[in-house]
Amino acid sequence: AVQVEKEQKNNKTGKMEKKKVDEFSFKFVPITPKKQAVEVISLPEFDKEHQIELFFTDKTEKPEPLSNTVKLKKNGDFFMMPEAEEIAKVAENVPVKATAQPSNPRKVLVYTMTLGFPHDSIPLGAKTILLLGQKTGAWQTLISNDRYMFEPDTLAQFDVVMMMETTGSLFGDPDKTINERLRKSLLDFVQGGKGIAGSHAATDCSYDWKEYGAMMGGYFAGHPFGKIKVRNDDPKSPVNAAFKGEGFDIQDEMYTFKDPYSREKQRILLSIDISGLPDDPEKPGFKKGENRQDHDYAISWIREEGKGRVFYCSFGHQHQVWWNPAILQHYLDGMQYSLGDLKADAKASVK
Repeated sequence: AVQVEKEQKNNKTGKMEKKKVDEFSFKFVPITPKKQAVEVISLPEFDKEHQIELFFTDKTEKPEPLSNTVKLKKNGDFFMMPEAEEIAKVAENVPVKATAQPSNPRKVLVYTMTLGFPHDSIPLGAKTILLLGQKTGAWQTLISNDRYMFEPDTLAQFDVVMMMETTGSLFGDPDKTINERLRKSLLDFVQGGKGIAGSHAATDCSYDWKEYGAMMGGYFAGHPFGKIKVRNDDPKSPVNAAFKGEGFDIQDEMYTFKDPYSREKQRILLSIDISGLPDDPEKPGFKKGENRQDHDYAISWIREEGKGRVFYCSFGHQHQVWWNPAILQHYLDGMQYSLGDLKADAKASVK
């Protein structure tokens, strides 16, 4: 599937530009794989040096690396890419009903561009947001890495932007005036009454754009923790309903945050219970600049930004998190809060 590009007039410059639109072209290639074989798909769009090789195997070990190889592993009567196998696990566990009935048809832009470290869980996370909206009917989704989706007229069609593990400095255009225009567009979008959500590395992003850090609620400081106990900071919040008023254990790459993070600026939903963890400056494992002197390690939060709403959750580095039923429900409810359909108290945790 290829996202279609069409010539469109830029209302600011008057020039015609190619932009990706909410339309896809599909090509189906019939093949009959053997039990274990390599099949080469020849497409007229590619030259001979850029054909696609599919490696079909019913074994668990990795195949010998081939050029342009896509590995497909046998799963029952089907051969599946590992990514497809993971997406199937997500599909089995996503909620089937929205927590709140959408007041209007909703549309979400999942932005996946990385200009820094690229997390390999981004495609899975993006597809998860799509499936959450699709299965529950809570929203429609467009997944894109096109910065020009943030042009004001284009962005206006959406209700929420999900920053899916974006890293680097937004928006990466060599023309600074374009960057500034797109940045202003996003701020105006949220502050004017729409929403923004962020997953994992959405806070490891745009350190040079202080308004972004303030809007998201903090910047990444480090990830000194892995297997943790989670504290339920707001058991009565509908965004935390999945956890039934309790904390829980989980393993992921757990972020810590630096300024402008503060409990005085947002409502903390979940945080790391540091009991039993090396969080004393006098003990091994305490990393200056990553660990905090106040021992406050939030995981997810909500906040208001102007007339708009913000939801952030740092879960999402490790793939298995994306098919955890409780985490899926948490993301669904956080997204519905950012859409304005699920009402929740967003007053700061500390006055």
